[in-house]
Amino acid sequence: MTIFVLDASYIIALELANDQNHVGASRHWQSLRGRPLEVVTTSYVFDEIVTFLNSRNHHAKAVQVGSRLLASPYY
Repeated sequence: MTIFVLDASYIIALELANDQNHVGASRHWQSLRGRPLEVVTTSYVFDEIVTFLNSRNHHAKAVQVGSRLLASPYY
């Protein structure tokens, strides 16, 4: 089993299509599908993501991503 620790910049790049790293992050994320992988993050990363999105007028996206992270068994 591999543990993959998510950081804020990776999740933001996955979530925002206009992020300069979106394409690379999306390709990488797709390459992980189907692998025995445990994905984890921290409350600090959660806070950074939600604050970043909300402060850039992406409130709905901040709520959506925050809710998904909180509902995840790996958070």
